[in-house]
Amino acid sequence: DDDKKKKDEEKKKKQEADKKKETDKKKKDEEKKKKQEADKKKKQEVDKKKKDDDKKKKQEADKKKKDDDKKKKQEADKKKKDDDKKKKDTDKKKKDDNKKKKDEDKKKKQEADKKKETDKKKKDEEKKKKQEADKKKKQEVDKKKKDDDKKKKDTDKKKKDDNKKKKDEDKKKKQEA
Repeated sequence: DDDKKKKDEEKKKKQEADKKKETDKKKKDEEKKKKQEADKKKKQEVDKKKKDDDKKKKQEADKKKKDDDKKKKQEADKKKKDDDKKKKDTDKKKKDDNKKKKDEDKKKKQEADKKKETDKKKKDEEKKKKQEADKKKKQEVDKKKKDDDKKKKDTDKKKKDDNKKKKDEDKKKKQEA
């Protein structure tokens, strides 16, 4: 009986040990499972955070690029606008300068033409005056010559008359004698 009792107790002990072993295994399995789930959850959270961070980074990068592009475009537009204005102003100045030069050249030409005309008029008047003076001089010379010729003619006639008179007197005297 003692043997049987002992045997039963050993059997019972073994069963309890087996049961404890099983319970421990179960407990261990559950803890392992819990750990796996916790790890899985942690990994999901880490992945989600990474995904969110990546998304945020991409959005920020996209926004920055968009802002930079916008700024670049605005600057390029402003530069173009400024360059266009500058070109327009330069062209206007060039046009104004050309007009001014053209007007000045025109004025100079008019003044030169006027001077030319005045000089010509002056020259013509001097020529006319000289011609009139020459004409007057010629008339005076011709008149003097005419007067001298008349005087000579008169003198010659008087001489001739005197000679005739003398001749006649001489003839008369001779006859009387």
